[in-house]
Amino acid sequence: MSNDVRVALIGAGRAGMVHARNLRSGVRDGLLAVVADPSSQAREQALAELGDIAVHDDPVAAATDDGVDAVVIASPTFTHAEVAVAALAAGKHVLCEKPLASTLAEADRIAAAERDSPATLLMGFMRRFDAGFLRVAQRIADGDIGEPLLVKSTGRGPGLPPPWAWDSARSGGLVAEVNSHDLDTVRWLSGQEATRVYAVGRAAKRPDLVEDHPGFVDLVALTFELSAGGLAMVDGACPADYGYDARVEVYGSSGVLFAGDPRQHGALLVGAGGASMDAVRSWRDLFASAYRAEDQHLVAVARGDEPARTTVADGVRALEAVVAANTSLREHRPVTIAEVRG
Repeated sequence: MSNDVRVALIGAGRAGMVHARNLRSGVRDGLLAVVADPSSQAREQALAELGDIAVHDDPVAAATDDGVDAVVIASPTFTHAEVAVAALAAGKHVLCEKPLASTLAEADRIAAAERDSPATLLMGFMRRFDAGFLRVAQRIADGDIGEPLLVKSTGRGPGLPPPWAWDSARSGGLVAEVNSHDLDTVRWLSGQEATRVYAVGRAAKRPDLVEDHPGFVDLVALTFELSAGGLAMVDGACPADYGYDARVEVYGSSGVLFAGDPRQHGALLVGAGGASMDAVRSWRDLFASAYRAEDQHLVAVARGDEPARTTVADGVRALEAVVAANTSLREHRPVTIAEVRG
């Protein structure tokens, strides 16, 4: 009998198919057991690419099936809570793409479900599995830059997120759908919690969307105060058009560290017309190895071979920062994390 960890993929969109390809080839001891998506078109496209694979139109049924050991949730944010809670109640290990949920109430439900479950929920913060970002974290831990004083994190995407993400009732907008990774990076690399944020933003490129989606922004700048006296700055833009851009700078008391590069493979062209470099076009390119490592980690956690490197608490903390930042955007004032927690 195979000892492979059998994985249900929930959501066959762009992020979901990255996980599907990894699990079909390249993840040791992992087996893609089923792909679930309510969209018949998404299921058909998954079948066309993946070949002989089981598909399901009911995400919850797939995530709780007896033939499944673990679940990857890559469906729209507003579906995360229902699927995650059901999967954890059924004893399935979960890897959930960011953000954890649409609201803090949903996030708390997921956290409670994990506490009552023998299984573990991992957050899909792939920067924590990227070699460059991991090296920065290690050098900070080794004391190479002294005390982290300021973290600056950039997250920009080349194209707009799906239309459902423009609706603040179903999504936390740009801050949630793009910059959740940056918010987690700030916590991870600073070793501190966000305590207060002041956010500004506007619809710089797509002002036409604001009438139907009040509060929509495609450009944000966030300034955070951190729990041990540090500061953080996060900028986000989507659509950035020029490519995918994920970078971090950590300024410390005795040095500075950098990770991330918007340049594709660092290749430089020099000619009579000047110098040029190709931009990274997609997060799927820049973080391909990190996603494979993340999926491999899910399998290792499900087998009991590794402790969790990302947790439901990481997802909750990032969402608290999202909610505080969005409150600041709406009300044009600094907002504390304690305030959004009431």
